[in-house]
Amino acid sequence: MSQKRKVTVNDCSDCGVCCLHMGYPPYVGGPPFEAGEPREHATPEPAWREMPEPLRAELLAYIDQYQPPESDIDGPCVWYNQETRLCKHHHHRPSVCRDFQAGSRGCLSWRDVYEIETP
Repeated sequence: MSQKRKVTVNDCSDCGVCCLHMGYPPYVGGPPFEAGEPREHATPEPAWREMPEPLRAELLAYIDQYQPPESDIDGPCVWYNQETRLCKHHHHRPSVCRDFQAGSRGCLSWRDVYEIETP
């Protein structure tokens, strides 16, 4: 009986698994709001506020044309560069991306789904 070894993943180098099932655009539905703020007093999260206007306009245009898939998994994020396995706009990524931790249960589970080897 084989035993699975415990794996430690410290960074996202050469991976991008968290981006492979997030085909819908970052910030779908408009600017995200900071957690815990009442909606009527909500302000967009910092990455949205700091995003250059041309990039924001491009993203909003994409969101307007976006059609959700019929399946549960949407495919790679629109900002994911499949050749480099990096986010095209990493500095402006939303909190959902910032909060995803390398080596977390979710990270390791998605690596198993996509058969990405761990060190």
